[in-house]
Amino acid sequence: MTVTVTPSPAQEGWPLWILSGVAGAGAVLLGRFVLARRNRTAAAVDGRTPLGPPPQPLPVLLAGGADSRAPGVALDGGMLAQTTIRAVSIRGRRHRYRGEPLQDAYAVRLSADGRWVIAAVADGLGSTPHAEHAAAVAVRAATNLALTPEPGWHAAFATIAGEVVRATARFAGPVSQPAGRGTDPPATTLTIAVVPADGGRGIAACAAIGDSPALWLHDGTWTELFPPDGRRPDNVTSALPDDLGELRERQINWQPGDVLVLCSDGFGTAMGGGGSVLAQQLVTSWNSPPALRSFYRDVGFHLSTYDDDRTVLALWAGRHDTAVL
Repeated sequence: MTVTVTPSPAQEGWPLWILSGVAGAGAVLLGRFVLARRNRTAAAVDGRTPLGPPPQPLPVLLAGGADSRAPGVALDGGMLAQTTIRAVSIRGRRHRYRGEPLQDAYAVRLSADGRWVIAAVADGLGSTPHAEHAAAVAVRAATNLALTPEPGWHAAFATIAGEVVRATARFAGPVSQPAGRGTDPPATTLTIAVVPADGGRGIAACAAIGDSPALWLHDGTWTELFPPDGRRPDNVTSALPDDLGELRERQINWQPGDVLVLCSDGFGTAMGGGGSVLAQQLVTSWNSPPALRSFYRDVGFHLSTYDDDRTVLALWAGRHDTAVL
């Protein structure tokens, strides 16, 4: 006779769901143990100890509010006649942390006769109050003039200086000055370029007062059109409306494939006169006009020592942007 014994539930092994729960709980506890051990020993990696508490994030402050007429970032691109444009202006980290406005400005327009593209970049002097107004007035006045490659630059800049003085007169006097600023009137650098609008060969002309650079990319090589001349210390620049005697001029042979970049020194310093790593990277990436997102990323790089406003206005000879309808 064969007897078969069937074990009762109490005699069977642990149910699968209980075993799964035990295994999961064990994994969680093991993970917490490893993480705690890592945190305890991280401070002593390679014998080093922390120098202090971890860095805390700094607040990003708006300059008394926000307004699309004076944004923290301005970005645009397209064509004027047969010339392709990319333009961006970015409020620097220093101004964002202080709740100060973007003090750079740019403007670009087609001349009234359609023959020329007139471009301008200005960098308001932060040592003067309301410098952003001086910069904005300067670029608008510059692009509204009937400029050509041989305009008589001194007369043109004198006219622009007069516009800056008139438009910023309401900011004169100590009562209107922000705390910690001097009593000098608003001032700004200004760099202007005039290039043929048809995208063909011709003469392009540039003129500048101050340290806002102009760089020309031709045959894969950058040329700084207004290199520092050593007449002023590195942290001091000439500016409108007072320094008309320090105007500099330059003409270049403009042709298809060329790129002309006007910028504020917040970006120009990183270009290193065309010899920096950034400048060499842009020889390739700006060989033709990049997409706006890429252009913004190229200008908006993050390095701890570059905290000033950045403005770049770039012009490519030729027709590059087309719409798909």
